Amino acid sequence: MCLFGCNSSSGGSTASQGANQPPQSGGTASASNGGPCVSCCPSFNIRSQTIATQPGSRTRTNIGIGKEVDLSTDPSTSVTWSIDSDDGHKGTLSQSSGSTTRYTACDRTKSVTIKGRNSCGNEATITFTVVEPSSGRFHTETDISQITSTTINVGFQASPTMMPQNVSFYNCEMREGVYTSTSSGPLAYRPEVQHRDTGSWVAFSSTVGSDGTVLSAPDTVSTNIQPLSRFPAGGTTDGRFLWPIPWRAQVRGWNERPNCLRYPEPPYDLHCVESQPESIQRQSQ
Repeated sequence: MCLFGCNSSSGGSTASQGANQPPQSGGTASASNGGPCVSCCPSFNIRSQTIATQPGSRTRTNIGIGKEVDLSTDPSTSVTWSIDSDDGHKGTLSQSSGSTTRYTACDRTKSVTIKGRNSCGNEATITFTVVEPSSGRFHTETDISQITSTTINVGFQASPTMMPQNVSFYNCEMREGVYTSTSSGPLAYRPEVQHRDTGSWVAFSSTVGSDGTVLSAPDTVSTNIQPLSRFPAGGTTDGRFLWPIPWRAQVRGWNERPNCLRYPEPPYDLHCVESQPESIQRQSQ
């Protein structure tokens, strides 16, 4: 058996195996009676598990901004945790020592390596690629168009989403920004209509589908109720109303993470066209 006070014959080492793989065997040490014993300071590996259960495997190392990942040593051993070459803008660790810690990513694309080092100097590392939002989409549209004998309203309801779909942005939130419309034909407005900032942030859900991370609330896109008299009787007429409203996304609680953010204006503008040109046909009365 390994007695108290014996020293590892292997000295300090760095684990060369990949993350979430079985650890290498440690060095051996000699007990005071000269017999062999198991290592007092074995090599170890770092295992990871994302808090978000979607998408795919929870051991993935591509993670969205603001994402949280639990880290642990295998076999369980107390280590000193650190972010390699930390400049104060690579995220945070929930604790700096122990057999576990939680990494929270920041809000910009980065490659982040986290290191664990035990008392004998043995080290293991794991590297994450932090991914920013790339674009916005709509998910599962529902037609809400209505036509009566005197009015017309063309539109749909859908949940905004944030791409790419191979990471989760559940720890982010979104709001709509300011933009002025471009319109023509029966849908023309003079002056053009300005979309106002929505003024509040809406959180993304934990659901990730083929269109990316889904917002926790749906959006309504429509022409609003228009008098049918705006459209010529008989035939087909084209009306255009274009509102490319900026979708602004940021990590939730960014103002509570002074050591995380580097930029004074963190939101991303994800431009997504709210209303495409509609071709509306009025039947002759």
